[in-house]
Amino acid sequence: MEKPLRGYLAESNVAGVAALLRGGGVAVLPTDTIYGLHCAASDAAAVRRIRKIKGRGSGSAFILLVSDMEMADRVVARWPRGARELLSRIWPAPLTAILPASEGIDAAPASKGTVAVRIPALRELRRCIERVGCPLVSTSVNPSGQKPLTKMSEIRREVPGLDAYISQRGRPASKPSTIVDMTAAPPRLVRQGRFSWPAG
Repeated sequence: MEKPLRGYLAESNVAGVAALLRGGGVAVLPTDTIYGLHCAASDAAAVRRIRKIKGRGSGSAFILLVSDMEMADRVVARWPRGARELLSRIWPAPLTAILPASEGIDAAPASKGTVAVRIPALRELRRCIERVGCPLVSTSVNPSGQKPLTKMSEIRREVPGLDAYISQRGRPASKPSTIVDMTAAPPRLVRQGRFSWPAG
């Protein structure tokens, strides 16, 4: 087995990390919130690998990270009234929006009909997503129901065998993203995290 890719997420290694993800790799990456497990959302085998690590069945969905509004348009079937305009003003930010899902997204089961989307406020991560060419599945590093791992030393010890362990310079955030259900009218707060909701 090849040694996993390590280092900090920086402009100098974005291309290498993106190539690994395009090739079906699963990586721990920093985000604008906590560390997460990531893979290309278009790679069904990589998504299954993350489900196994998390102990999740095929009926559960993950957050999708996108590089820009145009990529978000590809995974959102239709925007609720005013949602695109509002989010285009807020994003990039640690705010995840639940929206109507397009068909054929491995990370978002069609039976639920929704997808959780975010443009992360970390420039290098957005560049990485752009180079991968599709959204990234993103989920906290922990078995479902347990506290997320927030230190890279713990992550490497508790979740061995991944393709990359990419760190963040400085101290990573300790709170997850805020989640808001934009399919509800008015939008409904699902989880309060790093982003203060209501916005504005």
